[in-house]
Amino acid sequence: MARKKRHEGEHDSSERWLLTYADLITLLLGLFVILYAGSQVDAKKFEEVMSAFSQIFGGGAGILEGQAGALSAPVLPKEQEEKLREMVKESLGDALENAQIALSETERGVTVSVADVLLFDPAQATLRPEALPVLEKIARTVSSVSNEIRVEGHTDNAPIRTGDYPSNWHLSVARSLNVAYYLLEHGAIDPSRMAITGFGEHRPVAPNDTPEGRARNRRVDIVLVK
Repeated sequence: MARKKRHEGEHDSSERWLLTYADLITLLLGLFVILYAGSQVDAKKFEEVMSAFSQIFGGGAGILEGQAGALSAPVLPKEQEEKLREMVKESLGDALENAQIALSETERGVTVSVADVLLFDPAQATLRPEALPVLEKIARTVSSVSNEIRVEGHTDNAPIRTGDYPSNWHLSVARSLNVAYYLLEHGAIDPSRMAITGFGEHRPVAPNDTPEGRARNRRVDIVLVK
């Protein structure tokens, strides 16, 4: 009888690893749930900023033809919409009339494209004084959401070789960097949300064989990533 009890104890001890394994699986499940929850975009806030941009920038008409804003119905409360309209009338009126700003939505997110003629002098990356009120309004709007923000510089295919910018890549990076710094300083944006990229002439939105096409390609895109 004593021998039988000893064998049963050894059997119970050999299966204790199952308890440890079950605990590990439970912990992993909890970890995956937390990671999944943390990865979800605040959809309500994202829709609000899309609507705000759509109302501010005229529903997508601008330098990127054929890419209209995706939202037709406002999400923000009416008085907030009116306040946003009043805020941008003074600083964005000329830019909107001259098609220097465009709003679009892609699978990546919402993109605000600003023509280089509004932001910079030719072949330069220093922000023009006329661009600052425009960027300040954009900074205040994008600061209201928690999405990642990518600032992407683009040029046409005309070669550039200066002491400051030996290539279009150098110029596009410098331009996106200066725009990003201004947004950070005037939008109270967490720098960990911001990324900059310079594509040079390698991602055109129009053919570079006409002055109009080259003008459309010279831009800075501010992307709210989904």
